[in-house]
Formats: sequence, structure tokens, C-alpha cells
Amino acid sequence: MTVRGNGLRRLIRVGVVGLWLPAIALAGTASPVAAETRGYAISMIHTATYGDTDTCPAGMNGGPTEIKQRRLMEKGYSAEEALRIIANDGKDEDGNRVEIQAPAVFDGISTNPANLPSLTPDPGVKLAQGRFALGFNLNGEVEPDSFEHPETGERGIDNQMWRVLGCYDVYTIRRPVRPYNEDIAWDTALDSMPAWLMSVTGEDLDSDGEVTVAFDRALNVAMRDTHGGLLPGATYVIDPDPRSHSEFRGRIEDGILTIEPGDFSIQGESQFYALLRFTNTQLRLRMHSDGSASGIIGGYQPWKDYYTYLAIRGEGTAQVDLPAVYYAMGREADGVPDPVTGENTGISAAYFIEAIPAFHTELSGEVAAVSVGTGPQYNGTAVHYDAETEGQ
Repeated sequence: MTVRGNGLRRLIRVGVVGLWLPAIALAGTASPVAAETRGYAISMIHTATYGDTDTCPAGMNGGPTEIKQRRLMEKGYSAEEALRIIANDGKDEDGNRVEIQAPAVFDGISTNPANLPSLTPDPGVKLAQGRFALGFNLNGEVEPDSFEHPETGERGIDNQMWRVLGCYDVYTIRRPVRPYNEDIAWDTALDSMPAWLMSVTGEDLDSDGEVTVAFDRALNVAMRDTHGGLLPGATYVIDPDPRSHSEFRGRIEDGILTIEPGDFSIQGESQFYALLRFTNTQLRLRMHSDGSASGIIGGYQPWKDYYTYLAIRGEGTAQVDLPAVYYAMGREADGVPDPVTGENTGISAAYFIEAIPAFHTELSGEVAAVSVGTGPQYNGTAVHYDAETEGQ
């Protein structure tokens, strides 16, 4: 096994090379301190939600039943009649199929309105308000309608994604509860999608200091443990495709990892995020004593990327009114203006992220990052919840 310069020191830490390290090295021969690189596999990522008592003062958007009921009432049915039709699998009392949502018609062809939402009228959506939201101050300003971080107290938090989604039942939640649509999508993706990786490089990762943080996609899928979570200490081969490589200068201070803003992009798979990317990316992770990490990542995300994820899931699983979300995201987008039209193509967003220790190797077999620590000790569901970095 070949080990790059920073790999040797890291392997000594975890007791791997004691079997073959030359005696002269063990005797303490003086040598420059090399950097070390610790590897991680992303064990969970999903929209950062923070449902609170004042999140939806104008009322809720509800879930699938409420969405269908509103559509039927717009067609002239009473609330009671609408509920009976929904309960009867979309049929009236005579057994006739009732069209709950009119199809979008393009060039004389009827299609699913989720695929061409701009061809349907905007049904409107109730937006999340409230004082608190998780995320980052992306534009450096404190605006009258911006949020406050519920734990750090930072003001000027930009999270328009939350503003659009926060009043749907599936999102009006807090950790450790996860959005249903993203939870099942991630669980499915783990067994078919190449794993997502993170590495941190620095002179002494147990102390404060400057670091380099990199994100990559693996060539192999994630490996599960006996409880269904990710297996700590597994080995992943880094995909050399530069389209899924993002690198940032960062710093660890008091156990918190942050980065200097930059661009982030990593390829996923259909049914999950086909592509996750941000501009002005920011990160705040707590580095846990068991070798794992958890916190929040975010930035300006192309809003059509997230809408595409929802549309692929379909309204039944996404549990939102897709045309309503499409129009609302377009209105609430607050970053990355199109150079021609001036319309904002990015929407401020934040995601919870969890990572466990993992080995990374290059295609050549060269060790690129070493697993340090055991990761969370699972008792059923694997969740690393930290109030300071993630909210309560």
C-alpha cells in the first residue's frame, strides 16, 4: 500500500503501520511535521428545517390531502365533497373519475403540469415568516425580513428556500425529524448512488488552525452497518472527475470547522439530488470526539435544481404543490442574477450534513485520506444531533 506524505503520520495515529514501520522511524528520528488528511463519508444530507410556533402566521399549506382539496374546491366542489372524492381514490359518488389537477397543454399535447409548471396558473403559496431560520448571512447585510439563527443569534440569515417550503407539513419540523421526502430518497440513494466524500487536511487536526476542505464523489456506493447506517472506517475510491470535486480553504476553531466561501458541486443520482451545487458556499461543522462531524452547509443554490428534484419525486412523495413551489421559488430567488435577463437564478438555502470517518484512496491505490475515530455508536437510527450547530 502506498501512502502519500500526509498519510504516513495519520496511519501512525490509528495504529495501522506499527507492524511494518522501520525501527529507525519508531526510534523518533527527527523529521518535518507533515500535514495529515482525515477522510469522511457523508452519512446524511437534507434541507435544514426549523419549524417554530411563529413560522406560518398566515396559515399552513398542508400536505397532499389539503392540496387536492383546494384544487377540487376551485372546481366548485364543497370542502366535504372534495374530501369524499379524495377518500374514494379520486372518484365521485357515481364512480366517475374526477380530474383533480388539469393537465398542462403544450402544442396540443396534454402533459403532467409538474413537468411544465409555467403552463398552469400560479395557485399561490403561504410563505414561512417567523424570527428564526438556519443558514448563513450570504450577502453580508441584515435586511428587515431576514432571519436570525436560533442558536448563534447571528442576524441577517438568508434562507429563501425555507421561506418557500416552510409552511408545508412535510417541512414544518425540527431535528431530529427529517423531511419525509428527502429521508426516503436518501435512504434509497445510499444503495445505488456513489458515496459523497469529504476530507480535511491540516498540520494538526486535533488543534485549532488553518485547513483545506475537499468534497468528492466516490466510485463505489456507500457501505452500511448492521443497523442500516453508514459503516465507519470503510474505504472509498475517489472519482477523478473534476465536476464533483470542490476545494476550500478553512479553519478549525474550538472544534468548529468553517470555510472561506467558494463554489461547490457534486453529482448525485435521479430520485435524489441529481446535482447539488452552491455559489458563495459556507460551512459550519462541529468535529466530534468520535471522529464524526455534523452541521450545516449552504449557499445560493440554482432553484430549478431543487424544483427538478421535487418534480422527479412527484407530488405524492414530495408532498408539496409543485406549480405553487415553482412560481414561489422564482419569485423568492435572491442570488446569482442572469447576466441577460437580470432574474435571480439562485435561491439561498441551507442543508444539514453529517459525516463519519472513512478511508479515501486514489484509483492507483494510493491512500488519500485516513479514517480516524469510530464514528457514532449506533443504537438503531444513526443521528448525530448537536444543538449548538444545528438548532434544537
